[in-house]
Amino acid sequence: MSNERKQKIGLEVHIQLQGEKLFCRCPTESSYELKEVVERSLRLSSGETGKFDQAAKYETQRSRGFIYHLHGNNCLVDVDEEPPHDVNNQALERSIALSMSLNCSIVDYATFMRKIVIDGSNTTGFQRTAIIGFGGFLETSRGKVRISTVCLEEDAARKLSDNAGAATYSLERLGIPLVEISTEPDIIDAAHAIETAEKIGKLALLPGWARKGAEAIRQDVNFSSGFGRVEIKGVQKISLIETCLDYESRRHSTLAEISSKIKSGFDPEKIHFIDVTGIFEDTKSKIILSGLRSGNKVYATVLPSMKGYLKNGNYRLGAEIADITRLYGAGGIMHSDELPGYGVEKEITPIISILKPNKNDAFAILVSGEEKIQIIAEEIRNRISRILSLDLSETRFVDDSGITHYLRPLPGRERMYPETDVATVPIGSSIIEQCKKIVPKSEDQMIADLTKAYAISKQDATSIINKGFTDSFKKLTELTGDARLSSRILNQLIPEITKKGSTPVLPGAVVEAVEMSFSIGIVSSGLERALLRHFVDGVSFADLSGMPDLQAVSHNELEKIIKDLISNENDVTMANLIPRIKARENRIFDPKDAVNIFKMLSQK
Repeated sequence: MSNERKQKIGLEVHIQLQGEKLFCRCPTESSYELKEVVERSLRLSSGETGKFDQAAKYETQRSRGFIYHLHGNNCLVDVDEEPPHDVNNQALERSIALSMSLNCSIVDYATFMRKIVIDGSNTTGFQRTAIIGFGGFLETSRGKVRISTVCLEEDAARKLSDNAGAATYSLERLGIPLVEISTEPDIIDAAHAIETAEKIGKLALLPGWARKGAEAIRQDVNFSSGFGRVEIKGVQKISLIETCLDYESRRHSTLAEISSKIKSGFDPEKIHFIDVTGIFEDTKSKIILSGLRSGNKVYATVLPSMKGYLKNGNYRLGAEIADITRLYGAGGIMHSDELPGYGVEKEITPIISILKPNKNDAFAILVSGEEKIQIIAEEIRNRISRILSLDLSETRFVDDSGITHYLRPLPGRERMYPETDVATVPIGSSIIEQCKKIVPKSEDQMIADLTKAYAISKQDATSIINKGFTDSFKKLTELTGDARLSSRILNQLIPEITKKGSTPVLPGAVVEAVEMSFSIGIVSSGLERALLRHFVDGVSFADLSGMPDLQAVSHNELEKIIKDLISNENDVTMANLIPRIKARENRIFDPKDAVNIFKMLSQK
């Protein structure tokens, strides 16, 4: 059987829902203005089975502290200083509706569980998650893709930086409602994976439920070539799915070839780091000098039977080892397949004399703190042993180029235990009937419905729906009473604001700005001018309210202006009325009111 036929691919599509957070009423959007910084440490606990999850145990060994940045949409719930509030009903209903659109069976009760997560991405040390639907399917051009589960959970914090001592996270993303849609391994290839991801993402994007931005919809890709499941985390760009799958396929083939060549001669006990700091007292290596100045030491070890397989053509076993060392703050390795290099030359002979490698052995050098070196050695021994036995199951992450890197072992069921702070939510017939009304429709049907209901053009409706602005469009139209104005603001003004301003503007922020504009007396005809002033020029609403050119012309004043135009300009017509008024008056006026006044005066 060919390697290609052995391959299995599945997806976990994560969709952030806009509105309010899952267990508090903080908004999902933030100004990103830093309000406070807190520091925490997390401790390992057992799951419901009484056992410890291997991924959690691995994170514990890294012994890091965690620094959290709080923003305007964070509260005491986010920093685990207050119990979670009741579940966000809108998010629950939308997750049920999405499950229905995927032909899933709906659970009778939404029962939240805790998944132990102690990499710092959750201040609590766990993530709350509940199964909403299961056993569904998605129709694609290449057959049905089965949906195993649809879950509703709280999103994790966003990592800002990571080093050996501490990881820093921003909490503006923590607690955002996240729908996780998991497929069975029915996906045939990368092109099919892209189609499946796009179809699932559109279910929430088209009705306007999904948040906007780079992280709003992201995929985890599950891949197997017969050597265990690899979970590739955080593939934000759909275009990277093909790249990372291609990389993983080639990586698995190469590791299988390496295993067949060196497995019999590999002895993990030979991987033992020796302190060789003294050899590097007057080294020319800038990398090593930097590490020594930070108080670290230089260590070296034999890598048994690995000569020529660390960095040679398609063989890249050195990268597999370097991923481990970086996660423990050692910053990678230097190995014999690439030396001399990095300023290391004269030190090679004394290192070989100390290590005494066999002819097929390689060796590696790294700079590390003394407290971590034994853990690093043990992790390398375990990882290489697993690779050579072709157990490639693990969690990896993908970089911007589509290359994947080791992150941690795959989590298991040992990480789950019941949530005691959130009540179980019955999903009865009344909720089911309500959710049936909001099940996302097809794109064509949505365009037809929007065009008919709001009397806008098909082109505008298509643009609104494909941008995921449907929800914002409806809210705007409720405020303005003018669907065409709402369409113009979303389709034309937002791109103009984004082009002229320094940062992208989200539709939710525009809806809030329109509401604020009306509250200070700005009329519909002045909205676009006011929004440009606010978002591009940074004018506050307090200052906008006092600007003369944003003040409305009263009906009586408008009548006087039009009377004067008719009296002094004989060629005033319905067609040139509005431009003539604008030439005289810089303030805001209602064009409809002007037309009605002109008609009335013309009949006298």
